[in-house]
Amino acid sequence: MSRWPADHARTELLRALEPLAGPLTVVDAESRDWASALFVGARHRLALALEGEDAAARAERLRDTLPEMELDQRGGFVADIQVTVALLGDLVVLGIEALTIEEAETLSVSRVVRRAG
Repeated sequence: MSRWPADHARTELLRALEPLAGPLTVVDAESRDWASALFVGARHRLALALEGEDAAARAERLRDTLPEMELDQRGGFVADIQVTVALLGDLVVLGIEALTIEEAETLSVSRVVRRAG
């Protein structure tokens, strides 16, 4: 299994979030590699300032719906995501903590059998 650097996984996570969140600015982003006995991925902490008149409504909708959504992420998937919303004066900040997992590279059974024989 190859390994994604955490920054690549974060880029993919942000790419998947942007169409859902609308106009935003990344206020803070921190990612680190993560692995278990079976999976390789990254843990992410993001602070995204949503822009526009409907920012608060979009943030609340995302807080309620993102944990149940399947995000379109190339080469991996979001295994866990938690979302918070903070209002800092006029600024609406979406807080995201997520675990992304790299998809395993798979071989077909026939290729494995041919190599073994």
